[in-house]
Amino acid sequence: MNYQEHIDQLLEKFRRNACSEEELQELYSWLDKQSAAGEPYSFANDNARLLLKSRMREAVFGAVGSRYRWMQYAAAAAVLIVCCSLAYWFTRPTRVVVAAAPGKLEKQLLPDGSTVWLNDNSIVVYYSNFSGHRNIELQQGEAFFEVKKDAAHPFTVQSNGVSTTVKGTSFSVKMIDRTGEVKVSVVTGKVLVHKQQDTLGYLLPGQRLRYLKQQNTARIDSAQVGEANAWIHGDLFLQNATLNEVMQWLHDHFNVSVENKRTSYTGDYYLQVKRDISLQEVVRILNLLGSKDHIRFSLHNQTVLIQ
Repeated sequence: MNYQEHIDQLLEKFRRNACSEEELQELYSWLDKQSAAGEPYSFANDNARLLLKSRMREAVFGAVGSRYRWMQYAAAAAVLIVCCSLAYWFTRPTRVVVAAAPGKLEKQLLPDGSTVWLNDNSIVVYYSNFSGHRNIELQQGEAFFEVKKDAAHPFTVQSNGVSTTVKGTSFSVKMIDRTGEVKVSVVTGKVLVHKQQDTLGYLLPGQRLRYLKQQNTARIDSAQVGEANAWIHGDLFLQNATLNEVMQWLHDHFNVSVENKRTSYTGDYYLQVKRDISLQEVVRILNLLGSKDHIRFSLHNQTVLIQ
């Protein structure tokens, strides 16, 4: 194939819009050389020649321009992504952790004006946008809430998969780490307790709900106000507390280990003492309460043994 035949084939491909960018550049260069040499290719008329040259320019520089514009768009998109990432980084809600050490209480005013008290060795977590999204998680221990009324923004406490939702009330939520049990006690107002879409109970003042994780069941009974918040005022009040709940309290309040050799015991304890009571005195009282079931508590260094 001679050069002229090659050009003819390129021109035919051009007519069918099938030329690559390199072929378009070759045709444009050939056309300019022909004009400069005074030996133009034989076109049907000058308009056809000008049309071809114009289309070739558009094809060549249009392709280049498209690629350049694509690069501009890509660069702009990259800048936009970076800017959005930076904006999110500097404006994203921050995580706030409030914790009470063993044997200590902690009081915190929340961003919406509500108040939370944390009992011994307890932890709650919420985010800095709390006023508009009143969700708080009780990760450990026990907390008492006095919730500021806001009908547009329900107040929800999440604890071990159980959610307690209110609009303005006072109540306590308690987790028993050893069993996954959750207890909700209401002092004022109305409280809805649910697990995902399942309603566990609708509580009124003086009512308490116990969620038993191992059985995945909940039961509602009555409770004295002191069980919900007596510890805020320096008292300990346990009503119908399980042995696991007593063990949890010993660990949280006195920062001791507890070893239980009576795992099959299912009885309840009723205990009311001052917060500043000594561990030795608590052990003596527990032995009196457990004598009818032949349960004995003993203290060995920093370990309470239950036999």
